[in-house]
Amino acid sequence: MYEEMNKVPFALWDSETSPALLAQIFDRIAIPTFVIDSDHVILYWNSALEALSGLKREDMIGTRGQWKPFYNSPRPCLADLIVEGGLDSEVRRYYTDKYRPSSLIPHAYEAEDFFPECGENGEWLHFTAASLHNSAGECVGAIETLANISARKAYEAELIERERISRELSIIDALTGLNNSRHFHDKLAQTLEEARRYSHGFSLCIIDLDDFKRLNDNHGHMAGDSILEGLGRLVKDNLRLTDSAFRYGGEEFAVILPSTNYMGALDLANRLCEQLRAHSFETAYGERLCVTASIGVTEFKAGDDAKTIFNRADAAMYLAKANGKNCARSKL
Repeated sequence: MYEEMNKVPFALWDSETSPALLAQIFDRIAIPTFVIDSDHVILYWNSALEALSGLKREDMIGTRGQWKPFYNSPRPCLADLIVEGGLDSEVRRYYTDKYRPSSLIPHAYEAEDFFPECGENGEWLHFTAASLHNSAGECVGAIETLANISARKAYEAELIERERISRELSIIDALTGLNNSRHFHDKLAQTLEEARRYSHGFSLCIIDLDDFKRLNDNHGHMAGDSILEGLGRLVKDNLRLTDSAFRYGGEEFAVILPSTNYMGALDLANRLCEQLRAHSFETAYGERLCVTASIGVTEFKAGDDAKTIFNRADAAMYLAKANGKNCARSKL
């Protein structure tokens, strides 16, 4: 390979000085770089790669240990796969969906991966490997360059987490911790579509606190907020992971129960009424207040849309109000 490199038309070197000059050139590259020959033996291992890997060039050049900074046992690096022919099936075997052919360099691949063995706590690296050819077009080795992208990955993860929190906040009612009215309408539409498409039944409960205006008038809005917050916790504590609860109005709540008929939903509603009756809420001023709720229950039936199923559950809730409040009623 040295002989082939010596044929490069460059005025600064001749057949005697080119290997030393090439070594100097590779060493001056700020990007971690190594070169292997067609027998997978390391020819160059630059200073940037020394810094990244913690492995000295004198210990690496002349060996087949290019895997050592990246893996805990021998396995091909991307450059090794290039030397072996760069078959897409072989690259896919080791790098699955983490690689792609380079759009800039023929006979080259680039990839990104996390290397737990690299550095003290592991590093995310972007790496590119390309074949090296002699004048006859034969592959005589490969060069691999690496870039530490851990900082970029950390920033991307932070952005993703911020977006997740932002999305969460946009659908969460700040007082109760339940989903808000906007998300209720979206979730109800989605659940209806799934029920129609896959014949998955579900039930809907509408919960309305009894005499909440009078409570606010007598004890103040801060007391009312304490009640609403406590009711949100009580509702969440009674739901399965697949269920969804919403505050869609001032003292009005909704619960969507997938794969649940009206009898199962009515059992939940009666349980909520019983727990609410037995519970006293402490306000910011140390008052202990008791409240009750009227709950309407219905289940999905063929032909339902968001309006019909909501109106039916809402009518059932008003039926509970008419029956003395503090109870649950169903309407089919």
